[in-house]
Amino acid sequence: MSHREIATSITHSTVISKDGTVIGYKSTGQGPGVIVLHGALSSSDDFTNFAQELADSFTVHVIDRRGRGMSGPQGNEYSIRKECEDLTVVQEATGAAFLFGHSFGGLVALETARMNNLFTKIALYEPGVSIEGSIPTTWLPNYEKALNKNDTYGAFAIFVRALGPVKSIKLIPIWYLKLILRIMLRKDHWKHKERLLPESMNEHKEIGLLDSTFSNYSSIYADTLLIAGGKSPESERNTMRVLDQTMPNTKTIVLPNLSHFAPDNQYSPAVVGQQVKQHFLS
Repeated sequence: MSHREIATSITHSTVISKDGTVIGYKSTGQGPGVIVLHGALSSSDDFTNFAQELADSFTVHVIDRRGRGMSGPQGNEYSIRKECEDLTVVQEATGAAFLFGHSFGGLVALETARMNNLFTKIALYEPGVSIEGSIPTTWLPNYEKALNKNDTYGAFAIFVRALGPVKSIKLIPIWYLKLILRIMLRKDHWKHKERLLPESMNEHKEIGLLDSTFSNYSSIYADTLLIAGGKSPESERNTMRVLDQTMPNTKTIVLPNLSHFAPDNQYSPAVVGQQVKQHFLS
């Protein structure tokens, strides 16, 4: 099989998680197995370019976390524990020993790794670990109210103002930020995110519940690469420093000019992918 065929061939598979939910994942490439976990407001479709960056050296399995794509719904009893169960069944099906997680996917990766020893090497890009409220959740009630009113642009504006990397955005009135978002977001891009707004709410509630529990990760002995973007808020780099001090076998790098969303198709997946590849090959 040629390099081009390896890089473009994608298979679709499903497994059944512990609670009966279907979990889908896409696989590409050839070699040792790598599982990829995307963050909030995204799906496996957003990590195709990142997967292709690894596909010449690894068989890459990009999961659709529950609530999107090929996978079933989050369910009424959603918790991060169920996400960990989903990751575990995919690992059992693929035999993958390497794991990459971005943002909330990185938090799922850490929570899973502390419960078992399934993975020998892990790479994380700015995992969604909150330390003393570094990822705020006070915005969630207003976000939920907006969703209940079907005001999806309003909900997203609340999300962006609370978690946006630029401090000045917090000074923009919600009504004006909604107008800006309507103008800036392309229709297909918006529809993709709009569908995932309820899932993002549930995921951020889990982040809040796990605030400042990072000491649990001292039990993770996998060889772990922690990656932060130079353009991300200082709080992200501080989280990397805390995790580096907490976990016994880590290496931390900061990639200049990259933001929190770097692994996503629209940003810098190749730059992040090269670092992850080197870590898994070393």
